[in-house]
Amino acid sequence: MTPELIIQIAAVVVVIVIFGVAVYLLSPARKTEKAAKTGPIPDDEHENAEAVLRQLRRYAATNEFRVVEPVHIENSKASADLDALLVGWFGVLGVKCLGYGGTIYGQASDAEWVQEMNGQRRTFANPLKRAEQSARAVRQALFEAKIKNVPVETVVVFTGKKTQLALPRSCGHYTIEQFSTYLKSVHFEEDKKVEVEPVAAALSAK
Repeated sequence: MTPELIIQIAAVVVVIVIFGVAVYLLSPARKTEKAAKTGPIPDDEHENAEAVLRQLRRYAATNEFRVVEPVHIENSKASADLDALLVGWFGVLGVKCLGYGGTIYGQASDAEWVQEMNGQRRTFANPLKRAEQSARAVRQALFEAKIKNVPVETVVVFTGKKTQLALPRSCGHYTIEQFSTYLKSVHFEEDKKVEVEPVAAALSAK
């Protein structure tokens, strides 16, 4: 094989490689892949929340509790925007679901948390602080209904199927599986002498 022939073959190979790279970079699949990496973060706050609501309904039916859903309360103390309230002898449990995907970063004391997804980053209000505000609104609603001494707590449940939570466990958040386990704890078996029907009726009216 002559040197000239070797050079020609090498030139052809280089052209083929360059052409292949150009086709790949300009292909629809490549464009789609690039768009997926840098696309906007979807507004999926309520994604898969129904899975948690089904858990609450089953639990309430089994224990003669009540579920109030959804919950929008405005009063002089605060406002509540929750997916559901579980009312039982133990008191009231407010549940806020967040279906945010990607990776979530934050601390319990932070004013805002961070979501990273699709090559993008955005901040959102600390959901634990929002949950605390919702608890205040629920307590005030019960006070206005002349119902006292009802324990009220709120929790945040992340419902995204592929969400990565880079959060301290001490934050008090839950995944769907963790929340299911929490419902089975003895905490909800405590009888605080709460009258379920009047409390549920008062909160349903708000």
